[in-house]
Amino acid sequence: MEKLILASSSPRRAEILKKFEIPFIIKPSDYEEIFTKEDPEIQVLNLSKNKVITLIESNSDYNNSIILGADTCINLDGKIMGKPKSIIEAKEHLLSFSGRTHQVITALALYNGNTGRFIQKTSRTEVNFAKLSSEEIDWYLGTLEWQDVAGSYRIQEKGSLLINSISGSWYNVIGLPIRLFYGMVASQGLSFFRP
Repeated sequence: MEKLILASSSPRRAEILKKFEIPFIIKPSDYEEIFTKEDPEIQVLNLSKNKVITLIESNSDYNNSIILGADTCINLDGKIMGKPKSIIEAKEHLLSFSGRTHQVITALALYNGNTGRFIQKTSRTEVNFAKLSSEEIDWYLGTLEWQDVAGSYRIQEKGSLLINSISGSWYNVIGLPIRLFYGMVASQGLSFFRP
């Protein structure tokens, strides 16, 4: 069975890989995430691939490895929302989501060191937030779940109380659309998943 390098420090992505018993090691990329006014899908595709390229360039031992880069962003009316830099920004995120639907976009970049090729895919999930009171927002900010996560909420934890419904992959909202990843792996003839 192959061993995967995860070019991400996201504990959520690591938890998903562990859940599906995929052997992997974590080697976070030093690539700096900077969002611009470019199309959100193009940006996360570029960021996920550049994370892998930066890792390969930092150590030639990775040239023959299988590496997964990933990037997730929130798209609300064409505006990208990444990880909040402060509680004030997190509150702004939650206020803008309240009673509305936004998109979570995750891009995956899989580098196959056996062939020297990349494949990339994206997953989109629509997330419909409940109309939130100021008390609910303040309560959620107090949980500290808003830290270090795109959009300032965690659907797999207490953040689920803020959400009416989703359309698409639940795992995508966490940061690793597992079915999409499975299809990418299968298309390369790799054997991370146990039958």
